[in-house]
Parts: sequence; structure tokens; C-alpha cells
Amino acid sequence: MKIVICGLGYVGITASACLLKDGHRVVGIDVSPSKAAQVNAGRTPVLEAGVGALLAAGRADGRLSAATAIGGHLDDADLVLVCVGTPSLANGALDLSSVRAVMGEIGAAVRGLPPRARPLMVVVRSTLPPGSMDGVAVPALVAAAGEPPGARYEIAFNPEFLRETTAVADYYAPARIVIGERAPGTARRLYGLYDGIEAPLFEVPFAAAEFVKLADNAFHALKVSFANEIGRLALELDVSPTLVADMFLADTKLNVSAAYLRPGGPFGGSCLPKDLRAINALASSRGVEAPVLAGTLRSNDAHKRFLAKRVMDGLAPGATVLLLGLSYKTDTDDMRESPLLDLAETLLGKGVDLRIVDPDLEGRELVGANLRVVERQLPHLSRLLVSDVSEVSAPALVVRGKAMPGVEARLDPAWPVVDLVRL
Repeated sequence: MKIVICGLGYVGITASACLLKDGHRVVGIDVSPSKAAQVNAGRTPVLEAGVGALLAAGRADGRLSAATAIGGHLDDADLVLVCVGTPSLANGALDLSSVRAVMGEIGAAVRGLPPRARPLMVVVRSTLPPGSMDGVAVPALVAAAGEPPGARYEIAFNPEFLRETTAVADYYAPARIVIGERAPGTARRLYGLYDGIEAPLFEVPFAAAEFVKLADNAFHALKVSFANEIGRLALELDVSPTLVADMFLADTKLNVSAAYLRPGGPFGGSCLPKDLRAINALASSRGVEAPVLAGTLRSNDAHKRFLAKRVMDGLAPGATVLLLGLSYKTDTDDMRESPLLDLAETLLGKGVDLRIVDPDLEGRELVGANLRVVERQLPHLSRLLVSDVSEVSAPALVVRGKAMPGVEARLDPAWPVVDLVRL
């Protein structure tokens, strides 16, 4: 099939790579000329394991291209995947302006399409709160297309459950596949997009498919905060948080998963904070009290302050601190809402002489949201980064912000370490 992908962030780029691997033709669309140029050069604009080689191979055999506007790319397309961002607004709700805009652009292109053997399948993958397909995406598409779905085009919602750093593996081994439909059978199982992938398949109304993504990420966020609260209390009681966690996680009979349940760093990245705000905004708008969810972000912020205090305790003014890691977890360059970026900003504000080692940022050209967040929080990052621990002479403290076995092996055993990965 020919598949057009609108939005070349982490989701869109991963989808592009996997669809190329499956033998499809892919046209990527992104408003960023830099991203489009990198894809047209066979390079990935974001760091994600396995994606670079798949994009390069697809570009080499002529099945991958990119542009900054849809134009006539839908004329012979089978599917168009909408993977644009839905960042947080000031009140925590999701900003759907990019979704509305791209649906308008798709609709305008659909209006000029000739009669087709089967409808163009428009598949929204962006994270949306319940009601957004019926209230925003579909109306914008219908208005621009000048006709309802069913003949010239069809529309579906297919949330993604990909984790950064393991996204390609998750694509081919999902826990389940969720397809939101405007009416039973209208998604036509996305023309066999997932044929050959073994996973439970749910074909459900739009709202159910929209809500499950928020529910998943709210629960993941809740697990991180719960474990860290237990870890902090254990430290105050002079009990090993690791031992408590080991015993707690041994009970898997009551549907307790080990994922996200190790006391350590705060949660961050592009999904958990944003979608937790979204589900709280949804509850607030409906007058539903959700005190645990409402307290989870406050708990995460408390954990950030707790970890910053642990790092600062006993440090003399101007002391040199070596921070291992800046992006929000190992094997990604994603800086959005990274707790380590917040920590670096705090340490600099306290007068610490900070040095940072992060192999995930070496040789990377930060773009888009990653660039904006660094420019806002750490504008002098280039002065703080060092390529190897040997460039730092006898730091007063080493802060293990994320797992880096290769870097950690080169540390002087005499250097004091505060471990934020495992309390």
C-alpha cells in the first residue's frame, strides 16, 4: 500500500520505519523543513532503536519520501496516518489545534480526489481525550471534504501504545490492537495493516479507543509515584527500598505488574505527564473527584524536590557535580519533561559547578520540542556537556540519573555516588 504519514515525531517516524519494513510505500509529511530534509536524506530526526536503518533502506530503494505539505500525495494513497502532537494546554487539557489543522488539510485534498475503488482510510493515531474524534476530528474533515465519510474516504482511530526506546519491538509485539470506529465495520480492519501481528484485537467506538490510551498512561504514571512514595518512607525508616520492592513485586497473583514499580527517578517524557493532566482535566470538566490522580503530579514534583535535596545535602557552594544523564531515560534523546533536565536546572540555580555526560545526546542535533525545552531550561547546555568522565577531575559527587553501563564502568570507585535510578 501507499501510506501517507502526517507528523514525523517519535510515533510517525516509528510507524514509517515499520511500514517500510513490511514492504509499503511511505510519504512523510511534517511542517518542519528540517525533519523533512533529514528523512529525504535517509536519516531519522529522532533517536529510536532500529528506526535509522529501516528508514535508510526504504529511502535507498525508493519507497520513502517526505514533504512539508500534503499537496497531491493522497491521490493514489490507500491510508493516511495522523501522528501530529497534542501537547498540554495551560489547564492540562490537550491542544488539538494540530489535529484540527491537519484534518482540514486532508479534507481539502480529499475533496479533489477522483472516484476510488475503496475509500481512502484516514487513521488518527494522535492521543485524544474522549469525544475528540466526534467533536473535532470528524467535523473538521467533513467540513473541508464537503461530504461525510463512507464513499470517498473513511475515518478510524488507532491509538498507539509504543514505548520510546523499544517502539519497533512494541509495534510488532503489541499487548493488543485497538481500532476505534464511527460505526461497526467501517474501519475495515485498516485494510490489513496489522495482518501477521498476533495480538488481541478490539474494534470499539471512538470514545472507548480514545479513553484507553489516557487510562493506560495515567496508570503507568500512578505506579511510578506509588513506588517512590514507598521508597522515600522506607529510607526515613532506615529500611532498604530495594528489599521492600523485591517482596512487593513477588506477589503477581493480584494483577500487579513489575513495570514502573521500582523506586527511583520521577516519571517524565512526552506521554505520562501530558496524559495524566488530560485525564485530570477531563474529570474536572465533568465534576468527578479523582483525588489519587489529582495528587500524582504533586507526588512526582515532591519526589523531584526530594531527589534534589538528596543531591544537595552536604555539598559545599561551588562544588563540582557530575550528572550521568539528561534525557528522560536511557536510549532516547527525548528531553520533554525530563526530570534530569529539571534537576540540572535546580543544581545550577543552587550554584553547583555542573558537568553532564549523556551518550544519547552525543552527535545529536536537537529539533522541535526537544530543542525548545532545552533552550528554555538549559540554554548553555553545550558548555556543560562532556564526552567522557575523564574530563572531570575529582567531582564532589556523581549523580546516577539513568543507567549507562559503559559510562559507569569508567568511574573512579573512590568518587561518591547518589543513585537516582534505584533508591
